[in-house]
Amino acid sequence: MKITSVRYFETNKGIGYQCQTNIKGVEVWNDGMGGDTYIDGNNLEYKLLSDYSESDLENLIDQYELKNYKSHLLTTY
Repeated sequence: MKITSVRYFETNKGIGYQCQTNIKGVEVWNDGMGGDTYIDGNNLEYKLLSDYSESDLENLIDQYELKNYKSHLLTTY
């Protein structure tokens, strides 16, 4: 599984995010209210992905951000 896009949003307790993946119908979420990062989806592949830990999901997001925002950071500063 790979993260293909991230949408960040502000809550009254912090920053949440919704991540699209390369698997149709499967998203990675954090509601920004202090809870865990988790997989959400309603298809068969979602059940197969339930073994991903919160750390695994955060690492996938980190990989996406590093790939997609590294060049932006280098040109901004």
